[in-house]
Amino acid sequence: MEYNPNYFDGKDLWQMRPHLKAFKTYKMKDGTLVGLFQGNRGVRPDIDFVIKILIPGEGKRLTPPTHTFWVVDLLLKIPEFKKEVREIVQYYIDFYDKTKAFLSAEERNVYNLETVEEITKKYAYIEQSYTLPLEYVCMMIELFSKNEKIYEGAYMFKNLLLSLREYIDGNKHYTEVLRAAQPGFNR
Repeated sequence: MEYNPNYFDGKDLWQMRPHLKAFKTYKMKDGTLVGLFQGNRGVRPDIDFVIKILIPGEGKRLTPPTHTFWVVDLLLKIPEFKKEVREIVQYYIDFYDKTKAFLSAEERNVYNLETVEEITKKYAYIEQSYTLPLEYVCMMIELFSKNEKIYEGAYMFKNLLLSLREYIDGNKHYTEVLRAAQPGFNR
């Protein structure tokens, strides 16, 4: 696969400003590269991380993923696979509740995804053409769950998962879910 050489040199994923190498890169089956870069926020900036993705293609740019991408993907799957999407969302609410923040940068840097393989195997049949791979959805939810745990008292990401479950259960309007996926949303 070809990637923009400004961001991927064949071995490492790089961001331009500031010029920084990803400390961890995951490659998805469709070729999308998911890089974790050192962050600088919160009471533990040493374990903070920023997620950026690079899709294959010479002219493609490294970008931060938005919650809207994976939320809309799950919303698109609900008409045909409502039960399965609810199970996935509940699985990640439970994962969020039990997961812990990284204790050190070393632990963070060697982290292996815990949920992606299990969910993508169990629910492989809900994959749909012209939507995101379930692998992407699972990876984003798991990584954002881990990252929010760095910030004691943080709740925005969990509230997004809860809003999505409430929509599936008929207790929220889809526009409320989309609003919850926007940066800075406060429930």
